[in-house]
Amino acid sequence: MAKRTIRIQLNPKLFNPIYFHLEESFANPKIRYIWLYGGSSASKTFSVVQLTIKEMMAQENYNSLVLRKYHVDIKDSIYADFKNIITNWNLGEFFIVQQDYIKCKITGSYVRFRGLDDSEKVKGISGFKKIVMEEISQFEEEDYKQLRKRLRGMANQQIIGIFNPISGEHWIKTSIFDLEELTETKSDVTGQWLSREENTVIFKVNYTDNKYIVGPYYTDQHVIDDFEKDKINDYNYYKIYGLGDWGKLRKGGEFWKDFKTERHVKKNPVTQFPAMFNPELPIHLSWDKNVHPYQPCSVWQYQIIEENGVVKERILRQIDEIALADPLNRVHYVCKEFVKRYPVEIVKGLFIYGDRTAIADDSTVEKGRNFFTQIMDLLKDYHPALRLPGANPSVIQSANFVNDIYRFNYNGISIEIGDNCKKSIHDYQYALEDENGGLSKTTKKNPITGVTYQEFGHLSDCKRYVATMLLAKDYAEHRTKSKSVVMTMGKYTSKNI
Repeated sequence: MAKRTIRIQLNPKLFNPIYFHLEESFANPKIRYIWLYGGSSASKTFSVVQLTIKEMMAQENYNSLVLRKYHVDIKDSIYADFKNIITNWNLGEFFIVQQDYIKCKITGSYVRFRGLDDSEKVKGISGFKKIVMEEISQFEEEDYKQLRKRLRGMANQQIIGIFNPISGEHWIKTSIFDLEELTETKSDVTGQWLSREENTVIFKVNYTDNKYIVGPYYTDQHVIDDFEKDKINDYNYYKIYGLGDWGKLRKGGEFWKDFKTERHVKKNPVTQFPAMFNPELPIHLSWDKNVHPYQPCSVWQYQIIEENGVVKERILRQIDEIALADPLNRVHYVCKEFVKRYPVEIVKGLFIYGDRTAIADDSTVEKGRNFFTQIMDLLKDYHPALRLPGANPSVIQSANFVNDIYRFNYNGISIEIGDNCKKSIHDYQYALEDENGGLSKTTKKNPITGVTYQEFGHLSDCKRYVATMLLAKDYAEHRTKSKSVVMTMGKYTSKNI
């Protein structure tokens, strides 16, 4: 029996530019991984759905698996897009639409929808042509690794990851994007890159790539105005959901309440040395005794700017970080890395800061030695000076001090963080307050090693140690000026602390 041919004409104006780039990549058998990221209102998911529906109608065995981290999120997100597009294109008679399953009557091609509550649910996926991971930033890296291994058995199988770039320290960036040798290609969307092996393509889009937001098909002035408002009132939100840049949302409860990347993070390209490094100033190394997820050490310099003998500005700059993970998460490896980056002949003085409690004898080394004696010995050629307080600074008071520097340049002091200090910036953004206003000690378990560790706060501690010791007089004054309010029935009192 002859096959029945159905011709369907689709208006090209239905599609945004990213659709045509995806169409080319979906058809390319050399490409295994397609990453689509950026801001909201950029037609990321919508374009993937449009293309999937078209290919389902054109090809037999064009079966797709759509995944969300949690099944509850499917119905009102990408599944709804499939239903709406089928309806709006008047294609209802050609599709069977059921819960978590949509099938094309013409070709038999289908799409299934699943929530991935754990990585064991990715078994039995070899028969799918495409795996679409919507909001892949919610997935664990292990989920993605399992999918990579299990998707096999036919030509042109691909994994498509769609997400908003919520964190520059997310595994997608650190374990995939940063490790690929990428070449940027000319494109009519915000960004497009191809890996050296030509098996991975990355697309970046934002609302300016959507012709139904900025024209010419339609101009949605309300959406544009909303983005412009975010640009003024919440730049970090605009950075992520407007521009589609890597960033971090502020959700409340942040430990560093007044740290703002757009204000305090400065460009600091590294050639031989970081651009912010001043060879005329000493280096201040601040340590936290810890090994998981890394051994933290932050590198600082302090500059006093005078004019006609009058101090105009004081700047505490973090120019670098050394945060080595296992198996290099030991003091001697960190010191070796410091020597490599900053040879003794170019360092004009070295000061060591850190956790006072680490000066106690360490059972892991020989008697009479501790965390700091190791550092001092390993860096002895620099003739370092150890600067430790009589007792560690109060977590709350030191945080208030640093936050006031961030907020209004307390006592004319400013803090600048080099953009090369990626782990530090991540820590400063994600460290949270506990219920008492201290630094939350929430832990995380490494799925591979089984080691439980405090994910955030170590580099934040390094910052507190160096700020309160290097700026000891300012810190003491700030503590004196600070006041607490004591509430009692019927009257108000205050006292100095």
